[in-house]
Amino acid sequence: MYRPSKIALVCGVNVCFTVAVLVCLYLYRVSVLKWHWTYWVVAIYGLVVTSFIVFRLISAYLYKPVPDRGYRPKVSIVIPVYNEEKVIGSTIDAILNSNYPKENLELIVVDDKSKDNSLEAINKKHLEYNFKVIAHTKNMGKRHAVATGVKQCTGEILVCIDSDTHVEPDAIKMLVQPFTDKEVYCVCGNTSVVNKSSSKTTTWLTRFQKVWYAEAFRVRKGVESLFGMVLCCSGVFSAYRREKFEEVVNEWLNEKFLGRKVVAGDDRQMTNLMMRLGGKSVFQSTALTHTIVPHNLKKFVNQQVRWARGSVRGTSLALTFFNKKNLSQKILFYLITFSTFITPFVLIASIIGLAMFGGTAGFVSYFIGLVLVAFLFAITDKLLVNYFTAKDVLYRIALFALMLPVTFVYLYGWITPWKGTVWGTR
Repeated sequence: MYRPSKIALVCGVNVCFTVAVLVCLYLYRVSVLKWHWTYWVVAIYGLVVTSFIVFRLISAYLYKPVPDRGYRPKVSIVIPVYNEEKVIGSTIDAILNSNYPKENLELIVVDDKSKDNSLEAINKKHLEYNFKVIAHTKNMGKRHAVATGVKQCTGEILVCIDSDTHVEPDAIKMLVQPFTDKEVYCVCGNTSVVNKSSSKTTTWLTRFQKVWYAEAFRVRKGVESLFGMVLCCSGVFSAYRREKFEEVVNEWLNEKFLGRKVVAGDDRQMTNLMMRLGGKSVFQSTALTHTIVPHNLKKFVNQQVRWARGSVRGTSLALTFFNKKNLSQKILFYLITFSTFITPFVLIASIIGLAMFGGTAGFVSYFIGLVLVAFLFAITDKLLVNYFTAKDVLYRIALFALMLPVTFVYLYGWITPWKGTVWGTR
């Protein structure tokens, strides 16, 4: 639990930095743009979004995971697999050696006609443990692999986990605790990055993703969880009430967008369907897992394009039912949507304006503002994320430099939401 003095300190620091950012914007206008339209774009956007950022960072301290209440329902874990021969064995080991009661743990592994030796690796583990193995005779995609596994489930709670994910011993136990609230339909676990490589390219890219993941889960999902509306229960490690999952599984399998069948973005879509049924979607920070992230730029860009497309499709569906949610959920959803989809356009407009009218002083002022906001996130992450180091703080501050080019990747994904591949592998 966080002491009031600590929360007060964080709130004070956040407010001070907000004021600093707004002062920079003011000086930026007075000394450089002199009421030019680019000032208004930056200033109005900055006022709305910076205020929202501060609200989100402060709210992150109010989030608390559900403690262990001794709840041990029967859990069915489904792992869809495609070309993961190198890691699937360790994933299975971690699950079956966790401290969840073995009599209440059911594992189903579905190989979606892998091109490598994944099925052989799965069968090798099957000789050590007692779990169900299903092998598709043709490649059908991740959703169908999950659906095939669900048909074999007998547990009350369904857990979906990626084939490259390593669960902590307590992760499954802690993941199911929020289901003691009958209104909770889905729970998102926590995820950290575990890539290990001596490659220079791998080091800087995966390090950026480490701090990105830490913030995306602990801060963003933590705040969304306060309102019972985590917008995307990550496919890395999430749980659902099986009976509710089965109610919408056919719609999920046959999702279409602009008349075309959709195969990616399965986690965002299922989360939407759970919330549309009227259930809460929450985050459980103590259900910790570790995952492997893209280790080169090409795969990273492909992942971000896939996520951007899923964001457009997911937001489109959410817009059809969030107007029926309570007022606080509506406000948070629309603020998140505004900040997500307006930011790239404002960023581009600001840079164009600076290039045309701002000069050196304009760029310096804008750069200082970005660094201040990045530092605001970094100190919050350091206080909230246990494994955050001083080096991680520096990477978090520098993360905005990576996000500038990623902005254009997002834009491409947003204007091509109907595209996508069956399996988005690393």
